[in-house]
Amino acid sequence: MSYVGKILVVVQVVLSLLFMAFAGAVFSMHQNWQTKYNAEAEASARLDANLEELRKDLDLVKQNSATAIADEKARADQNQAANQTLDAENKRLTLEVEKKEAQREEQTGLALSKQNEAKFRQQEAEKQRIENDKLRAALDQESATVRDLQDTVFTRDVTLEELRKRYTNLLAKSAYLERVVAAHNLPTDPDIVARMKVPPPPVDGLVILVKKNRASRVDFVQLSIGSDDGLLVGHEIDVIRLNAEEGDSDWLGRIEVVSIEPDTSVARVIHPAKNGIIQKGDTATTKLRQPTVSLNN
Repeated sequence: MSYVGKILVVVQVVLSLLFMAFAGAVFSMHQNWQTKYNAEAEASARLDANLEELRKDLDLVKQNSATAIADEKARADQNQAANQTLDAENKRLTLEVEKKEAQREEQTGLALSKQNEAKFRQQEAEKQRIENDKLRAALDQESATVRDLQDTVFTRDVTLEELRKRYTNLLAKSAYLERVVAAHNLPTDPDIVARMKVPPPPVDGLVILVKKNRASRVDFVQLSIGSDDGLLVGHEIDVIRLNAEEGDSDWLGRIEVVSIEPDTSVARVIHPAKNGIIQKGDTATTKLRQPTVSLNN
């Protein structure tokens, strides 16, 4: 026999021994599971028997409890009916008591009301007597006041008539004075006169905008100086054009401030010059001693 054959024989013997051991273990395990199964089956049967007995006892207890509950419910219904009867009787008696009490309070209230009414009428009569005395005294006082007012009105009517005569005389004097002032070519508007008392400060500015009328003549100009520079509405300002090359200036007219703001103002052209037209960039100054030029010049 070769070496390989000897190895195979040994392997077969070992495998045979292993299969025999495995078969013995399986047989032993099968015997143990069978025994345990039989024991568990007997225990389950005993438990089923005990459970059946307990169910029978529970059914008996339920029957006894249902009977007891029915008896107690019947007694409770009887007691409830008795209580309802007693409640109805109690309510009836309570209503009767409340009715008697209301009647008693009503009678008491009527008596008190009549008593209070009598006292109130007596007090009202006393108050009315006092009020009548007060009204009589007030009427006498008002009558005296009316007489005093009538005297005051008469006195004031006389004074008013005198004031009217004085006012008529003052109007006549004022009209006469206005005619005299107008005859001397002096202004009569108080605002103009007040502005004439405050001369414009020495200030220079620029013309930043011009507005022309339909005839292409300059009516209004906007200046770069305003109330912060000391100007007021009504101040008159001269407009000139500086000639840097020649070192002199051209007088273009005189304007009057009609609207003013802190930094700017709007002026109306009151005396335009014939030797030039005011344009943007010209100089507006109050330092020039330019004589008043007539429109006819």
